[in-house]
Amino acid sequence: MSQILCIIDGMTDRGFSTADYPFLQKMEKVDEIDTCCGCEPESLSCILHILGIKEVPKALRGYAEALGAGISVEPDDLVLRGSWLGVDARGRCTVPIPGPKEIKSSQEYRYYYLEQYKSILVFPGLAAELQSVTTCPPYRCVGQPVSTLCPTGCAALERAYREQLKMGRCLLPWGESKPSQLPPFPKRAAVITGTAVVKGIAKLLQMDLVTTPAMTGDIDTDLQGKVHAALLAAESHDFVLLHINGADEAGHRKDAAQKRAFLARIDRTVLSALLPSAHEIFVMADHGTDPVSGKHLSFPQPLFHAAP
Repeated sequence: MSQILCIIDGMTDRGFSTADYPFLQKMEKVDEIDTCCGCEPESLSCILHILGIKEVPKALRGYAEALGAGISVEPDDLVLRGSWLGVDARGRCTVPIPGPKEIKSSQEYRYYYLEQYKSILVFPGLAAELQSVTTCPPYRCVGQPVSTLCPTGCAALERAYREQLKMGRCLLPWGESKPSQLPPFPKRAAVITGTAVVKGIAKLLQMDLVTTPAMTGDIDTDLQGKVHAALLAAESHDFVLLHINGADEAGHRKDAAQKRAFLARIDRTVLSALLPSAHEIFVMADHGTDPVSGKHLSFPQPLFHAAP
């Protein structure tokens, strides 16, 4: 028997109810977990807290995503996540928008397209400037004037922001980091995911990573493939992390109906297959995501359990 933890990214919000999801309703709510532990409500730190990592390095997010995406960086590089956001006629950030696969940029940094609105920015040799850098994560930027969101503390980073600020869109750098290490996970574990930052978590913690091109980080992900991979991995691993990200993305797009519909698909496709298995099943969110504001939520997350 193995333990399977299904993290449904951004699952909860103020309107969330287990009554809407028949298989989740069959599970027992056993606890409420403070996944933020005083940090921002964002996936990297929240998931690491859930996995028992008490001391999460503050400067890790960009590097974790680069690692998950297979992007090579040097020890003295400054690495950030880049998020493409729309900009309305009043000059305020709106929802995430698809980003370009390539951009015109200076020689000061390298741009790597990940998927949808996500990218990685690498500033060679500038890791020493990390402590002075201040950025604003996209889950706090919706509705904010782009004129107030320029990063500070690194001239090259400030130039990059202004360089990519165009009519109707901006490239928001955040998650400033440099290459780091974490202690290995104490059990033989596997991670099923299509999301770069969670792939990075798997590599940082030396957990076996299972992914396919059909496992995306949005609502088009291969749910049947993910649950099949999780059950297969559970036959040879003590612990399996099954990560599903689409509800978070729907919340960022402020599409409440899309979020509820995707959660219903998870319930009938994933939970319906996990619950009859011979494994101990846990389900929770890393953080909430509000489909009204598009922002992350930091309240404690319910933990659901089903014994085999």
